[in-house]
Amino acid sequence: MDFSYLRLRSVLTGSIYTMICLSILGCRDRDSMQQSAERQNLAVRPVVAVSSINPSNSDFGRQHQLPLPSTMAVFDYEKQLFKFLSERQYVELGWRKDKTVRDTGPYIDGTYYGTHPAVRVFYSPGITRWLAEGRVGPIADGEMIIKEQYAPPAILHRDKSEAELRDSLESWTVMIKDSTGSHDGWFWSNPSADAEPFDYHAKNEQPYSGFGLYCVRCHASAQSPGVESPADMANEFTFASLRNIEGFPGQPILFRVDDSWQAAADQEADDEASGGDTDATETSKVAKATADQAFTALYDSIKSIPLQSIDCLPRSSHDSVPSSRYQAKQFFTSNQCMNCHAGLTGPLGPVGYVHMDSATNEYGGDGVNVSPYGEWRWTPMGLAGRDPIFYAQLESEISLIRQQFGEGDESRQISETLIDTCFRCHGPMGYHQRRSQHGDVEKISMADVHGDSEIGALARDGVSCMVCHRIKPPAQPEDDQRPYLQYFLETSTTGNLHLGPPGELYGPYKDNEVAGYAMHHATGWKPVHSDYLKKSQLCGTCHTVSLPTIDRPLGDDDSGPLVDPLTDAESVPEFKRFHHHIEQATYLEWLNSQFNNETDPDAVHGRSCQDCHMPSKVFADENNGAEEPVRTRIAAIQDTTYPDAENLAEHKQLDIPIRDEYRRHGFAGLNVWLLELTKQFDQQVGVKQQDLMTGSTRGAEQAIAGMVRTARHETASIKLDIVPESTTTSNTLDAKVTVTNLAGHRFPTGVGFRRAFIEMTVFTTDEQGNESIVWSSGKTNELGVILGDDGQPLETEFFAGDVPDESHQPHHEVITSQNQVQIYETLLKDNFGRFTTSFVRGCESVKDNRLLPKGWSAKGPGGGLDGPYLKATLPGPIAMQDSDFTDGNGHDIVHYQIALPANVDRDEIRVRASLYYQALPPYYLRNLFKTSPDGGATQLLHQMTSRLQFKNSPIQDWKLLIDRQETSLVGLETSLEGSDHTSTPASAAAPK
Repeated sequence: MDFSYLRLRSVLTGSIYTMICLSILGCRDRDSMQQSAERQNLAVRPVVAVSSINPSNSDFGRQHQLPLPSTMAVFDYEKQLFKFLSERQYVELGWRKDKTVRDTGPYIDGTYYGTHPAVRVFYSPGITRWLAEGRVGPIADGEMIIKEQYAPPAILHRDKSEAELRDSLESWTVMIKDSTGSHDGWFWSNPSADAEPFDYHAKNEQPYSGFGLYCVRCHASAQSPGVESPADMANEFTFASLRNIEGFPGQPILFRVDDSWQAAADQEADDEASGGDTDATETSKVAKATADQAFTALYDSIKSIPLQSIDCLPRSSHDSVPSSRYQAKQFFTSNQCMNCHAGLTGPLGPVGYVHMDSATNEYGGDGVNVSPYGEWRWTPMGLAGRDPIFYAQLESEISLIRQQFGEGDESRQISETLIDTCFRCHGPMGYHQRRSQHGDVEKISMADVHGDSEIGALARDGVSCMVCHRIKPPAQPEDDQRPYLQYFLETSTTGNLHLGPPGELYGPYKDNEVAGYAMHHATGWKPVHSDYLKKSQLCGTCHTVSLPTIDRPLGDDDSGPLVDPLTDAESVPEFKRFHHHIEQATYLEWLNSQFNNETDPDAVHGRSCQDCHMPSKVFADENNGAEEPVRTRIAAIQDTTYPDAENLAEHKQLDIPIRDEYRRHGFAGLNVWLLELTKQFDQQVGVKQQDLMTGSTRGAEQAIAGMVRTARHETASIKLDIVPESTTTSNTLDAKVTVTNLAGHRFPTGVGFRRAFIEMTVFTTDEQGNESIVWSSGKTNELGVILGDDGQPLETEFFAGDVPDESHQPHHEVITSQNQVQIYETLLKDNFGRFTTSFVRGCESVKDNRLLPKGWSAKGPGGGLDGPYLKATLPGPIAMQDSDFTDGNGHDIVHYQIALPANVDRDEIRVRASLYYQALPPYYLRNLFKTSPDGGATQLLHQMTSRLQFKNSPIQDWKLLIDRQETSLVGLETSLEGSDHTSTPASAAAPK
């Protein structure tokens, strides 16, 4: 789709029409205003007429007959509206219009600084009357402002006839008053001259039209006379002035236009002769056209079918829930926040955007989007409500529930309750909005998520802006004697959010440091200071997850207690009859580390989740080699840096400060796989690659680069030491590999199927640099499957269902065989002793040797972290016996005793130790596909993953490099690839 207001015309090198929508609004007459107010049960402000201007009603033209936009789908309304525009029926109706085509900003050195292109505005009768009567009171529903938009500057069109103007018309910006549609009360539309309506539900394109669109970015800075509150319904969203309109005194506001427009005029003539601009092509996709044969052979439970035949979620362009004056809405979708908190390029920027070159300070210019919305969009939080793995996992769980409980009411009730529970964290706005409307009577369902309802749109928006910015710390009752941490863990985790009152959005800045007028005006919500937004405990709400083990009801285990503390804390009645387990413990792991600064505010090494995952700097690889703090405004609105406009709010209310300690919203983890999938299958996942406000198509690429940066510098290090004596005195090479966790929690952390492993390789190279492997532990094939000494998948890579010791890789202290691999992971078995990847059947840990954080202690930090919550931070029984693993230094030492072939020249040998991470191990994918092969989400996942192209990506061969060291036996020279860690050769060290 081509947004004419954003197109980079060759005639205007470096210019961009960044803002969208002029401002001029109105109401019909006293009677219609009174009727509208009575219908909405609102008080009417007295209308004060301008005594010197009292034209008759007939002077303002005739009213249109279009219905209100809120009475039908946008697609259907656009059909009528676009016809009305293309036929220019507003001209036939005799509407008042501007005196001339006019500019909305300066034009200097070939660059236009307007908030719109050159415009000529038409006003419906009620708009003109509202202006003539002093701009007092709310404008009546149905009134309309139509802005015809032309290539700037306006002088290009000075002597054109009406017919010539019609031929030069590029687009419209339209405002239609419909107070029931959104808090701002306006339906906005910005079609190009040749636009056609399209269905946003089915097509992954940015909308032309809708309520609460980005137009409010500027229009929220307007102010009506006499209003007491920015959110007052009489505080309209227009800068309109009678001085612009034919028949009224005065002249339009002027902006400087230098003579460079004459070159632009010549270029425009050339454009017309050559047919004008051409649309930019879509970003090419890198996914394979057909399924990979090796993939389908390995995961053969689902046959290859066309992607187009599988239902997908509605596109994110369809997910729009604006704030409302008349409905009890607890949330609105992220596109409402995007209006002001997205990036902005030149000429009125940059805001929230770091250009790689000053010459590219234009729409689509190369740079890094550091705006809150721009980075959040491409995070697992932003994609939580669309994550294909999440939906396939849900289908897997429901399939297992049916196997256990049959097809009756019990099975249905447990399935519905589990879906509802999962959306507490994956779609919390939909979950809580449903609760606010229906209490516990109705649960959020898959029908909601796949449908057109606002509940579904809110759920698909994932862990959206309003989720975190509405959370308040839970208030502990005075008579509750538990330590506050214990109280929090037992009442406020697993997505049990404690929300502040509607109308308040929390942020880290003091109230007197925030210019909140525009936000309050646009949405009715005020920014309010809260330090809780800086605390790890806020993250712990969803990063501590307690779930039922539904194959282990209370009382069925004779050896265990009849009462489970986690079950006691369960808030869902349907799950009170089952034992529980901690399914995710990231926050708990942080509490049991040296980074914990909540139970110990003076901790020397204390760092919050936000300190690591919301950095306040631009990194060297993003900024031409220079690492420096981010300095930017956190919002782009029509402020005092913009061209002048009438009827602005006071300047001090619009002064957005530049933040020196701005926290980025990248939330970098390591799930590169999810971003690659979304990038390669944006149509299926439903997230458009191009950022609307900046034109950048590098959002996914930038997020992936952030994850790789986190992997290489902030996750873990690996150190390779060769025992010198073993290089010369025997056929055995002894090496010690030390892996150190650098994160503030376990590595890996989060969901239980993540894993990391060491690939230890002894090899030689020929003159051309080709490697010949002498010995290898942890080598994989192109699908990330770990291979044995015969080049075939290890038997331990896939589980047949039983749990004998030899069916998985144990925690190793010494490795002597190529079939032994140190894998850092957690493995669970269900109540029947079978391996499981279910989240609600993990009764017993078979293995957990995920690397512990520095400062870990078996006793924990105290302060309320005890019982099952402390237990969730402990390693498995075998790793617990490894003294170096549990010494609190966050590392693990593995000794390799490698038998070398007699015919290998030791002087040619090199040794390499690599640490890899897998977000989706092969065993997990196979279990997922086999458990629910007929599920729509599972089939979609299979078809997408079978076509993924990872060659030359950071996760080539389905694994992400964390760190690597390589050494030669000659002189024990060491080199390090891929990280900034350092190491030195080791002295002799005996294996443990």
